[in-house]
Amino acid sequence: MEQLAVIYFSGTGNTRYIANLLAKRLSAAYRTDLYDLAAIGNAEKILRGADVVLLAFPIYGSAPPIPMRDLVCRYSDLFAGKRVILAETQYFYSMDGAASLGRAIEKRGGKIIAAQHFNMPNNLADCKVFAVKNGGENAKKLERARKRADEFADRILAGKAPKKGFGLLSHAAGYFSQRKFWRKREHEKRSKLKVDPARCVGCGLCVKECPVSNLTLSEGHASGHGICVLCYRCVNKCPRRAITILGAAPPEKQYRGPD
Repeated sequence: MEQLAVIYFSGTGNTRYIANLLAKRLSAAYRTDLYDLAAIGNAEKILRGADVVLLAFPIYGSAPPIPMRDLVCRYSDLFAGKRVILAETQYFYSMDGAASLGRAIEKRGGKIIAAQHFNMPNNLADCKVFAVKNGGENAKKLERARKRADEFADRILAGKAPKKGFGLLSHAAGYFSQRKFWRKREHEKRSKLKVDPARCVGCGLCVKECPVSNLTLSEGHASGHGICVLCYRCVNKCPRRAITILGAAPPEKQYRGPD
């Protein structure tokens, strides 16, 4: 039985939810291990030992998150000859979200054998454009995601898996409608995290939860250091709702995740 390494990056639980579903379903045919990218540090041993790698990640502006892109760049040589499955989570659409990372892997000699997109609940709690929903409000969307994950895994096992987003039209739509503009301002957006000192009580939860150590405590208050990866974990975890990233006002309602 071949070894499958499922490596996910998840800000508020959406991608972890999908990664868990896929890992369980695919364990019927693979020895399967599940890894949180933010917690594994050096991934060399994991990648070397895997026959197949499943990368699960959210999409921001039709672009994969920085930690997942860094993984592919850092271990570039280990993707050569590797079979890779991609699972991408999004609120609405990204056109070629999975393929945007898949093309980078293929340039390094990897082989994408399957790719799929999964619509998940909104977690941008400080943005007023889309409402944040929790619990039963997300039941239908999560059930659709679960069924899509089961179907995707079954098609992988049957050797008939889709490769979502790899067509030329999807590539063009993803690039010109979102990624071109997102990439131009991504660095600027990484510095947008703000902590309201009037709300912050210095509990340190955001520092503990940040997957890239962007936040620290100083004089009883948290502050960011410009390397935010826009995962929105701190915005949704802060017990005082003191943190904003892309929005202008503290969240009225925080996303609690799908679990």
